[in-house]
Amino acid sequence: MYKADVVVIGAGASGLSAAYHIAKTTGGKAVIYVLEHKDKPAKKILASGNGRCNFTNDVIDKESFRGHNPCFAYNLVKKYDKEWLISFFRELGIVHTCINGYYYPHSLQAATVGSSFISALNRYNVHLITDAHADNIYYSDERYIVTANDVKYSAAYVVLALGGKSYTPLGADGSGYKLAKNMGHKVTDTFPALCGLVLKGINFKRASGVRVKGNVKLICQNKIISESSGELQFTDYGLSGIPVFQISRYAADIINSGASCELRADIVPDYREDELFDIISEIIHNNPERTFASVLNAFIPIKLSEVLIHDLNIKNVHDMCSGIKNIYLTVKDTMSFDKAQVTAGGVDVCEIENDTMQSKFCNRLYITGELLDIDGNCGGYNLHFAFASGACAGIHIGGRITDGYKNKSVKG
Repeated sequence: MYKADVVVIGAGASGLSAAYHIAKTTGGKAVIYVLEHKDKPAKKILASGNGRCNFTNDVIDKESFRGHNPCFAYNLVKKYDKEWLISFFRELGIVHTCINGYYYPHSLQAATVGSSFISALNRYNVHLITDAHADNIYYSDERYIVTANDVKYSAAYVVLALGGKSYTPLGADGSGYKLAKNMGHKVTDTFPALCGLVLKGINFKRASGVRVKGNVKLICQNKIISESSGELQFTDYGLSGIPVFQISRYAADIINSGASCELRADIVPDYREDELFDIISEIIHNNPERTFASVLNAFIPIKLSEVLIHDLNIKNVHDMCSGIKNIYLTVKDTMSFDKAQVTAGGVDVCEIENDTMQSKFCNRLYITGELLDIDGNCGGYNLHFAFASGACAGIHIGGRITDGYKNKSVKG
C-alpha cells in the first residue's frame, strides 16, 4: 500500500490544476499521487479547441453555464476569473493570445498547456501514475483507501477529478460517477452536450461537407427554446458547428423528457426575406436561362442549392426565399458521448461546498471539473471551470495540510 497526503484521481484539467496547487501551497512537502487510467495525462486538454486549447473567454456570465444550479459555476469563475487564469498560466510558462474574444496559448497548441503542467508537477515531485484505473474508494481508520489495478493507496485527502463520459475515444468512461456514489453522492442523469444533432428533413448525405453562415433556432411546442448563430456544418447525419453545439444541450433535455422538437435554420441570415425576393427576382430577370439551383448559388454552395431545390420542392421565387430562411428540420437525437465535447449532468453540486469544492458530508473528499452537474457553452467555459475548480480544491487542501504541519511544529 502506498501512503500519501493526497490522491488525485484523474489527470485532466481539474486534476492537474488541483495537484499543482496542492504542491505549490505546501511548498512541495505534500506527498501527492495523481492516478490516470489512460497511458498519458491531459489527453482531453490536447484535443480541446481542435488541438489549440481555448481555455477562457472575454464574456463570462450566468448564461455561460448549465446544470441544475449553474450559479455554482458562475460563482467560482467570478472568484477565479479570466485574469486569474491568465496569471496562473503565465506562472506555468504559458503565454496567451486572444482571438475574437477566445483565449488560447500563444503557440496555438494544446500540447503547450499539457507539457507545462507535467513539467511543474515533476518539479514538485508529484507522483503521476498512468494506466491506473481507480475502481474503488472507501474510508477506513480516518483515511481514504483508493484501489487502482489491485494496488491500494492510502490518503488523508482525495480529489475526484475523473471527468464525465464525453470524448470516449480519449478514455472518458464515467467511472467517476461510481466512485462518487460509493461515497454517498447523488448523480443526476447524464447526457451528451456540445455535440451535433441528428436531423431529418433533407438529404443530408448529399449535402455533407457544406459549410454556411447561419442561424439556428430550437423549437418545442411552438416556442423558441434556444438559438445561436455562426458557421453551420452539414454532415451525413444532420448539422454540426458551434451554433448547433450551443443548442444541443437543450435538445437533449427535451428528447430525454419524452417530448419532440425541431430545428429551424436560416442559412442566409444577412438578408431579410423581402430583400432576398428582390435580389433573386432581379437575377432571374437578367438571367432567365439559369436554373433555380444556380440562382441560389449566389448565396450558398451549389451542392446545397441542388439539395434544397429538390427536397423542399421549391417551385417559385417565394418558395426559394422562404425555404432558405426557414428550413424546418426534425430533431431525432443528439450525437453520442464519443462525439460530444462535454457531459451534461453529474454529481449534484448542492452536495459540494462552492468555496472549497469539498463534499458537504465526506470530510477531506473533493469533487471537481466535468464530474459535477455543470456544463458550459462552447468558448473555453468548460476548461475555465475545470482549471478553477481544481485550483479551488487544491488551495484549500494545501492550506489544511500546511496548517497541520504548523500545528505539529508548535506541539513539538
